[in-house]
Amino acid sequence: MKIHKLIILSFVLLLIAFFGYLLFREDNEPDDIQIKNQITTDSDIVKSDSSTIFEINLSDSSALIEGESNDLIKSPKESPKETGWIDPRGLFPIFAFNFPEHSKNHINALRVIERGGINILINGSFGLMPEPYALKAAFEKLGDSNLKWLTILANDCKDNFIYNNSNDAINKDISKFIKEFYNPKYTYGWYLWDEPGPNKKICPASDAIKNNDFEDINRMSRQIRRDSIQSSKLDYMNLMPSYWSGTPNIQSYEKYIDAYFTSQEFKPRVLSIDHYPFVVETYGGFRKDYYSNLEILRRKSQQYYVPFWMIVLSSGHLSYKNPSFEEISFQVYSALAYGAKGIGYYLYSKSWEKNGYTSWILEGYVDDPNVADSLHGPLFVPVQYLNKQIQVLGKILSELSSIDVIHTSDYPNKQKDITQSLFKLNASNNFIKEIYNNENINADHKILIGVFEDKNNSVPGGKYLLIVNKDVSVNSEHIIKLNVQYKLFKFNKETGEKYFIANTDNISATISPGSGELFYIKL
Repeated sequence: MKIHKLIILSFVLLLIAFFGYLLFREDNEPDDIQIKNQITTDSDIVKSDSSTIFEINLSDSSALIEGESNDLIKSPKESPKETGWIDPRGLFPIFAFNFPEHSKNHINALRVIERGGINILINGSFGLMPEPYALKAAFEKLGDSNLKWLTILANDCKDNFIYNNSNDAINKDISKFIKEFYNPKYTYGWYLWDEPGPNKKICPASDAIKNNDFEDINRMSRQIRRDSIQSSKLDYMNLMPSYWSGTPNIQSYEKYIDAYFTSQEFKPRVLSIDHYPFVVETYGGFRKDYYSNLEILRRKSQQYYVPFWMIVLSSGHLSYKNPSFEEISFQVYSALAYGAKGIGYYLYSKSWEKNGYTSWILEGYVDDPNVADSLHGPLFVPVQYLNKQIQVLGKILSELSSIDVIHTSDYPNKQKDITQSLFKLNASNNFIKEIYNNENINADHKILIGVFEDKNNSVPGGKYLLIVNKDVSVNSEHIIKLNVQYKLFKFNKETGEKYFIANTDNISATISPGSGELFYIKL
């Protein structure tokens, strides 16, 4: 009997234990949201370059970067198809490198810069202290303005930058400087780095810490992108052009861009480079890889679903010539034809004469908005007018997708690696049948055509054509013969208005040196 009672008691205890377990499991099982959050805190493998891989484990509190808040939770990695940066003001970004070195009235100098058509300024005097403090004070007193500040934070072994070495060669905590310089009224974003390379170097020499540029950029970027306020601001970085010594060919340059994107925990929102094609004659006069570099940017921009910004040469220095207005305009329209969504000028304002800079867009009366615009320098008014055109056409082009680029020749200076873009007469898949000069059918037309369509292809067969005159000396007068008859429209570069020209199978145009015109055709 005792054995029988013991068996019954044991069975009851087992039942109690079993039901208790079920209740405990129901109360503690993670729901879908908890599971997703756990996924976002798992380890991410991030490549710093083609030969180095490092791991960031955010589920371990010891892996959190010193100086960052422990309550920060890693955001899920963006989908590769997530779009990149869109200007929050609805403007086409036109930015100027630097502030007038000899300004005595910073507020007035900002007003002159804005009047020139600039809507983003990148640090005064290259970020050298104490200039940014004076610039900060000027922005605070500027009043209502579309001009915003992209503030340099870079620590790439340059002394006296806003974010200088200060016993921290790995950029582990930039919050102090962000708090010091951030203002929601005028802060556009943070300039993290200029022209990084995957090469490691001692920075500074005294602390024997080997830096990797891409790692440092990632470390700075994620501090901004995790911040609930700063994540709405642009974390900007500018890459090397294709002619730098670290990438001797197209393949290595493409890998360089890929290495940057794959090294970042948060997908970069802009692909930006500076490529200065106009060099003095002893260096060849014009770089042969200019258009191949633009083509790489066009493809990589589409591959990573981010806009690309192009910085053009606007100041003579070192081996670079003093560019004429036509040469500046040529660079701008060439970049737009390849799909650029932002244009920058280097340098814009007069500065760094002691370092060999010899020409600028803003040269005279740099802080006097009351003088005639023509007194600011011979390039100021022409570029001011160019910027008005860029703002109008840029907004239109930003809503389009680049689908092709067509060159009539390898001009200038026998451009390398653009054979796939050269116009092929009577090609079966081409909507253009023939291109010829009005006066000489055998002449080199020296034109570039950027072909675009609506992003959602809402009008099948409809195409936008940005036709650029690559000759910076004479007008281009040409006829583009189409394979069938289209309804032809042209855009007014001052108003953006699209007006009907004719039902026709040809486009006849005269384009000023280094300039461009935007047309639209549909069946």
